[in-house]
Amino acid sequence: MANASVSAIKKPRKNVKKTEDNNLIMSQFTKAVFWNCDLTKFNYKRDKDYIIKRVLETGLENDEFLIWKLYSYDDIKNVAVNMETLDEDMVAYMAFVLNINQSEFRCYKKKPWYRK
Repeated sequence: MANASVSAIKKPRKNVKKTEDNNLIMSQFTKAVFWNCDLTKFNYKRDKDYIIKRVLETGLENDEFLIWKLYSYDDIKNVAVNMETLDEDMVAYMAFVLNINQSEFRCYKKKPWYRK
């Protein structure tokens, strides 16, 4: 996502109704993101925090687009802002997409010991 031009990034609409079959969307995630999980046993509502975290930590661009189809703006924002670890590039990208300051991210305030 770091190479995407600013004009190519579409900002999500806040209250979009999810019309696609959510099970179909779940099956489209990159297998490497959930390599240790059986996606057929996931409940996209119950496991939303886990799914959003995994995609933001290890997902590809297509996986990021899929979470915008599955979850609302507020769901993604709440999970992203409260994550303890998140790549600096992803923090910058999510801050831009969510239209918030990077300092609002928990991982931005309290960086892990291995970062300088």
